Amino acid sequence: MSVTSRVWGSTALFGLVIGEIGGALMHFPPFLPQHFLRTAGGALTLVLLAIVTLTSLFMWARTSATSDNRAYSAAIASVGVLAFLVNVLGPTLGLFGGSAFDGPVPLLAILTSLRAMAILGLLLLLYRWSEARWPWPARLVYLLILISLVPATIRADETFLASGILVFSGGYTVWHDVLVGEFFFVLPVVVHAVLRHRWPPQRNQSAA
Repeated sequence: MSVTSRVWGSTALFGLVIGEIGGALMHFPPFLPQHFLRTAGGALTLVLLAIVTLTSLFMWARTSATSDNRAYSAAIASVGVLAFLVNVLGPTLGLFGGSAFDGPVPLLAILTSLRAMAILGLLLLLYRWSEARWPWPARLVYLLILISLVPATIRADETFLASGILVFSGGYTVWHDVLVGEFFFVLPVVVHAVLRHRWPPQRNQSAA
């Protein structure tokens, strides 16, 4: 991997880590991200962070040694797009809300998108590595993760709903949230598999 690629990759990783931390803090008092994003400086900082992170992610894929990383970056970006849409439309349509969404909805959606990209980016990275070496065991483990996600989502939702941090309305239920969560975890694996088939791994001549 070239020095340029490492720099882009490190920058993207830094942005995703910040997004993961900020997104996690959204769900716990004193709700610092919500207060921060109500300020002009906070809003500008998050927008710049998102732009730099996404740009760095795609530049990392473009300058890295194998074209397989293009499929990986596109898969992670698809998670970010989906997370943004869900977390804008959900509160706007009155499907969910609560203390976690008590702030500028589009900005909170951006922060949630970065967090989703960080979590599923790491998971996809581990899956991609293991699937290349032990295909069937890797798929079985991922299936077990999807199964374990069901009780984990139910438990987390019940805890947040009881505290008022999360509120479901408009017919949206815990089981809807389970299905949304499952889709989030399936999406990057499917997108990566499809794009990897279209872009077979090969040496990238531009990565010197």
